[in-house]
Parts: sequence; structure tokens; C-alpha cells
Amino acid sequence: MGRGTSLIRVESGLGASGIPHIGSFGDAVRAYGVKLALENLGYKSELIAYSDDLDGLRKIPEGFPEWLKEYIAKPVSFIPDPFGCHDSYGVHMSSLLLDGLDKLGIKYKFQRGLDTYRDGVLKEQIHIILKNSKRIGEKISEMVGQEKYQESLPYFPVCANCGRLYTAIAYEYLPDEKKIKYKCTGTTIGSRSLDGCGYDGIADIIKDLGKLAWKVEFAAR
Repeated sequence: MGRGTSLIRVESGLGASGIPHIGSFGDAVRAYGVKLALENLGYKSELIAYSDDLDGLRKIPEGFPEWLKEYIAKPVSFIPDPFGCHDSYGVHMSSLLLDGLDKLGIKYKFQRGLDTYRDGVLKEQIHIILKNSKRIGEKISEMVGQEKYQESLPYFPVCANCGRLYTAIAYEYLPDEKKIKYKCTGTTIGSRSLDGCGYDGIADIIKDLGKLAWKVEFAAR
């Protein structure tokens, strides 16, 4: 694959849409264990603690204020912190897990999903994925039986009208312009249907905010 071994990065994804639990904490600890094992083998390695803080809010955690309902499907980095102590809901949730890692003495490099997309770190990967979306949709269907990416692109733009993420369905990629066409039609989150605002839009994958579906984002990262 043309990759060198001068620095081997190990990554742990930090969920930023709810209170951290033993599973999310365990993921980070296991990744740190891999980092230490690589160093014991003589490799230079670092742990990336990647916050998925561009993800949309899917549900309101138990005990949280009901006013969060109006932010369902909006990126957690653009939701006010219900506790009033951080810049956003997403930053607050990420900080809880990072605090636990700090107390254990786990060394990591923190990376925000919001910054990753806003700074265009994955722009080439996004372009390649969207150019090959038909093939990717077929492969996802073949491997896991999920057919929706045969009908839509594996990319969620933030709707320019309502600000939601998952309700905006991307249906066509314009590779020469690096833009996608989308319509905010709605989606299903768990057992709940969420209506879109009906907006028809065009989004630039470099200038406008959006994110890859996780099945392809995993490969891109």
C-alpha cells in the first residue's frame, strides 16, 4: 500500500453523542495497549484519540433536558452544552472520556472530527469514495446486506436550510466540480422517523460541511 513504518498510528474513536461508558473507554484502552506493544517491538507509535464530534445527535441521553429534541440529527459540535461549561455538547462529551484517559496516564494525540472535515484532511479520500460509490454500494450490500448505499451516496451533507445531518440524502456526485446534489427528505433513527425540511441543495465536499458514512469513513481515516 506504499505505507512506511517510521511512525505507526493507532486510533480510537471517541463517541461524542452521549455519556462515555465502559465500552467506549475500553476501546481507547485496548488501542493504547496496541501502541505499547508496537513500541515494545521497536516501532515508533502514537495513539490518536479521534472524537466523532461531527456526528449527529441520535437520541437524548437519559436525564438530559428535553429541549435537546430540537437538535436531533444536528452535529453535536453545533449543539449548546446543556451543562454550560464547554463550547458545545460534543466538546463536553469528548472531555469526559479524555479526562478518564488523562487520569490513567494514557498518552494520546487528540483529533476532532469537526476539524478533520473542516480542514479538508480527508478531501481526496472523499473524492475517491464518491467517484466509486456505485461499486462501494454493491460491496456493502454484498458484505452486510445493507442496500441503501446502492440508492444514495455514502456521504451526509449538513443541510444548508435546517442544519441537520442524516436527513439530507446525497444522490448524485459531480466529480469535476467536487460537489454533491442532495435533498433533505428525512431518515429513520432507530425506530423513529424524522422528517426532512424538503430542501434541494448542492454541497461542495471541500468548502461545505458534511461527513462520510461510517462504513467508508473508517477506511478513509
